[in-house]
Amino acid sequence: MCLSLDSLDDDTLLGVFSALTVPDVLNLRQTCRRLLFFSSQQIVWQNIGSSQILQQGIPFSKKPLSSFSVRDLEERVRRAYHLGEAWKAPSITFRASSFAASRGGPIQDIHFIPGYDRKWLITVSQGIWSMITLWDRRNLTRVTSWSPEKAVFSNLAVNTSEDCEATLAVSLHRYDSVVVEILAITSTAPDSPPGFECVARLNTLRQPIAMVGSLVALADDEAETIIWNWKTQEYAVLQSPVEADLWRNKCTQIVFAYKTILVVRARSVHAFAEPKLASHPNTCVHYPYAQSTFGWVDGIFVSNPPFSPKDPTRMEGQPLSILVRTKNDDPWSSTFKIQLWTLSPTYQTTVDGPYYNFPPSMTKEIVTPRRGALRCTDMVLGPYGTAVWVQPEDYSVAGLISSNVHLQNMPVPQSHETLVAAAFPGLLNTQGEPQVKSSWKNCGKNWTCLDYDEERGCVALGSAAGAVTILDI
Repeated sequence: MCLSLDSLDDDTLLGVFSALTVPDVLNLRQTCRRLLFFSSQQIVWQNIGSSQILQQGIPFSKKPLSSFSVRDLEERVRRAYHLGEAWKAPSITFRASSFAASRGGPIQDIHFIPGYDRKWLITVSQGIWSMITLWDRRNLTRVTSWSPEKAVFSNLAVNTSEDCEATLAVSLHRYDSVVVEILAITSTAPDSPPGFECVARLNTLRQPIAMVGSLVALADDEAETIIWNWKTQEYAVLQSPVEADLWRNKCTQIVFAYKTILVVRARSVHAFAEPKLASHPNTCVHYPYAQSTFGWVDGIFVSNPPFSPKDPTRMEGQPLSILVRTKNDDPWSSTFKIQLWTLSPTYQTTVDGPYYNFPPSMTKEIVTPRRGALRCTDMVLGPYGTAVWVQPEDYSVAGLISSNVHLQNMPVPQSHETLVAAAFPGLLNTQGEPQVKSSWKNCGKNWTCLDYDEERGCVALGSAAGAVTILDI
């Protein structure tokens, strides 16, 4: 007796679909109405998302699979499968789109907004006063803008929690005050366009560096960091050692890790045990349980481990990854290095730490053949081991030749800065060594800033001419 797929009972058919790849399911649903209907059920895409996306270490949302509608879940799983296949391929091809985000002025900062179906990004530009503009990344159209009168922004932090009321923390400088405002994206009616609304503010000279849920991390350019809960108004003070040879030690990143807060400054990383917040006046000062330095570097980016369904906190017992762009003391050197460091967890600790083993250890290194000045020194390392950064144009191509100092025409070789996308060893790269997957040339004006959404496989770059370029995998 010969059986066909459409004659199988639902339980058996579910087992068959769970063993198929996403392209196989899409092909199979075209054969008959029953398989089309069956392949559109929630349980089918939950099983596929669990076995072929989450268990394979492909970037995906932290939300439970059951929280999505069947249409949204299928779209997310299909996109994640495509993204995983792209990163496992020898090379990646970007799909580029661009738009003018500022009239003549440079884009000072750019960020993807978590949540809201990951459809929005913001740009920060400055004319007479600073302006934040919200864009719909799907059709590259402006949604709304926010520009307080007579105010200049000094820094901005985006909330990494998707379901929080507040979205941004912005430091505003006016002629008579400096204040940090907490902004939410709200709509007055279901059909009305969204706008920015201030839901809290704090008078402080410290700048917002990171935002997770209701917690905002603020820091100065010397040694002090404040962890502030904007809802309860409780806070804690973290004090890093003052380096005598540095008059300015800018804070570039603050990471909320497992029972630890990492404060990343220009030349050092300090680890603090997670402090208990208290109301004003809070006289307790917390000091780091460990610290490390990478010397004189161009940039440091610390990444938390990827989300695991078995560990929703995604932190306990998991190492942290640190991406470092080094500087070379040799002025004649034509290279610089991208290094991956690992900060391993400790398994025997006290209440006050340590929770990580210091110093971190270098695990991988990429030597790049170019060295030059960069306006955009941003680099991003995703939790799943993919990274993007800007590589400078190769000044050695043209040597000392300049095209505007000779009376007669003289051909000068051209070089461009490039965006580099790489995968470090892990589930998306099983080769054991870092692999550069793509280099995308910038043939226009200098890039000024970038952001990277690993879950979407999307890079956003702002330029000195006010243009924004979106690169999709």
